[in-house]
Amino acid sequence: MSWGKSQVAFNAVKQVETFDEFTQEPVAQPVVETRPTRYDLAAALMIVREMETSPGRAAVYEEIKAKNAIYRLVDRLYIFAGKPVFQPLILFLYMIKCVVSLGPTKDEGSEAVSIANFPNEHKTIDRIAALVPDMKLHRIAAARKHLANPANLAAALTMLKAAPRLWSFLRVMVRRHSFMPSARIASALAFYIRFSQLFANNPALQAAIVASNYSPESVGMAAAAHRHGRRVVYSNHAPVPANGQVVPPVLADCALFYGEETTRTYQRRARCTAEVGLIGQPGTARRMEFHDEVRTVGIFLTSGTKADVLQSLIATIRVDLPEARIIVRQHPVLLLKTDFSSIGVDDPNTELTIGNPLDDEIAACDMVICGNSGVAMNVLSGGRPVAYLSSLDGIKFDANGFVASRLVLSVPWWTDDIYDRLRGFYQAPGWSGVMRSYDASYEADIDRMKRDAAAVLLRHLRPEVAAPDAPASQPRAA
Repeated sequence: MSWGKSQVAFNAVKQVETFDEFTQEPVAQPVVETRPTRYDLAAALMIVREMETSPGRAAVYEEIKAKNAIYRLVDRLYIFAGKPVFQPLILFLYMIKCVVSLGPTKDEGSEAVSIANFPNEHKTIDRIAALVPDMKLHRIAAARKHLANPANLAAALTMLKAAPRLWSFLRVMVRRHSFMPSARIASALAFYIRFSQLFANNPALQAAIVASNYSPESVGMAAAAHRHGRRVVYSNHAPVPANGQVVPPVLADCALFYGEETTRTYQRRARCTAEVGLIGQPGTARRMEFHDEVRTVGIFLTSGTKADVLQSLIATIRVDLPEARIIVRQHPVLLLKTDFSSIGVDDPNTELTIGNPLDDEIAACDMVICGNSGVAMNVLSGGRPVAYLSSLDGIKFDANGFVASRLVLSVPWWTDDIYDRLRGFYQAPGWSGVMRSYDASYEADIDRMKRDAAAVLLRHLRPEVAAPDAPASQPRAA
């Protein structure tokens, strides 16, 4: 079900508490069942709830528990803790853990603040910051090294004072959801409280910059920013699944997207209220390149990889290309790392990797096979053909919409003519136009694209000095 068709009100609670001052009584406001145009606490909680309770997310949680003993243990302890007291207490402790892990907290008169946790998010924030080189940006992330920061201890005390007013909310969470969705929803409220303090104490901050429109920390910061009259800038850190189970809205003031297709996806599946600029895929876009023969095949995995399918695929490729190198790139999130020892691949030409630079591995391949992964976009931008094999994982067919738009070629299995089929598909007239709709930097005037994107960003980062009639960003083909 799409975001736009779902119930906008966060229906796990009957009212939303607006925390003006966390040491005072909250003001109860009825939830209005209408589609919001800006981030607020109700929208933030609803977005996280819909994302974290989706079937796809539930599958990821089960995969994490199956692969990680610590998460498995915590989940079991939570189940046996009991709902009346101990489960809400565990969620509250998780909220405190979230706020005390943020840092650095010291601000040197920054004009904007960002939050990022994963490598792709950090790279996205870097790209936004590079558009305005003199921008003073306070970069915040969650890390264990921040746990002993005195400022975070003060934030923990604030949370403790708010505990009586948070308890009823947490009890609703434990009645409605299992541990991981409850913890993620509760953390969104924790981040909202923490970042509301940040904006209240730093009047010079003009904007919040986020690289996710669904993570608790990002929507918590966005809601806090809008609560205090600041601007919100969002940029996608990965392709947006056009046919995904949940597509959260973009309620930011400014959005910097890879391409026009991202804008269309948000407008069709959810909502986008932002002024949009285009910045293209990260990295350097290269024209599609084909070689005389296939010497290296990449198999780039996502969550939910089926080990038996992977094993069969490697064996099939090996029959056709006995001397070829095969690079099996695992999902970069360590919690989703798969133990492939049971596959029993005893082949010096088959390499299992994780965390290696993506651009290097793309360049090393002649072609890449992907399941339902946005990494296909990175491969195409890197100039290598992609064969989409949906059976590699358990995600619905064409979740990203790449097949329907004719961006990628779908194959039922490896065949001895697969490279010739890829060559014909990616050299067909019109394919480069489809590619540009996804990646605005493909065959484009990069300097012009960056200038236009910077103009859009400055209108919201520095509205008092930005030209009021500056044109919106539109990429121009070279």
